[in-house]
Amino acid sequence: MGRYFVAPLICWMFLTDASFAAKRNGDLEYWQTTSVSVDLGKNGKWGAYGAQESKHGRHNGSPYAYNVDMGIVYRGLADWLDIGVSFKKEYEKDSSGKFRQENRPHLNFTLKGKLFNIDTSHRIRLEYRDREHKEHVYRMRNKTTFKIPCARLEEIGVQPFIAEEWFMNLGDSNINQNRLYAGFSLKIAKHVKSSIWYMWKFSRGSGGCTNTNVIGTDLKFPF
Repeated sequence: MGRYFVAPLICWMFLTDASFAAKRNGDLEYWQTTSVSVDLGKNGKWGAYGAQESKHGRHNGSPYAYNVDMGIVYRGLADWLDIGVSFKKEYEKDSSGKFRQENRPHLNFTLKGKLFNIDTSHRIRLEYRDREHKEHVYRMRNKTTFKIPCARLEEIGVQPFIAEEWFMNLGDSNINQNRLYAGFSLKIAKHVKSSIWYMWKFSRGSGGCTNTNVIGTDLKFPF
């Protein structure tokens, strides 16, 4: 019974977290990601991946940002820990409509386990943001994901999940972005997976605070 109590409790905590008001609302956005992952070697301890993401919104249907992310993951240190090193290249429109580039190497530690029999993962990410025409910064990102147990859905390959992620620049005392997710993943074929999710994003910047609603889709090809 514990797992059926904890899942609604976690949802309630997330919604309570989201209740502090922002000064203005952002546009409804759509984010789409396509990724390919490959196991390296027979033991499955090493893996590599590549992903491409585009973000649409902000007054028109054309992408205002897109990026490519590539990395290597090592799963052999412990059953409960994955370590990865990655590099992301991102382009985002500035206020003049010109795309500005960012080089973003990042180091990832993912802790895996169970909380009241709920599969849980916690990813800790350290990024170095080498930004065009902006100050270079180090940023910490922490994302916690809960896979909500539902036997009937799991039988047909559907897995509901919720997640929370916060962002903080090193040297700052305040969280400058918070994201809350709810969605589900599904297995389409042996090497094809997908997920659909909703995200509420809170951002704090020099122009004030913004709430943004995001609909996202992921298409994954694991090999």
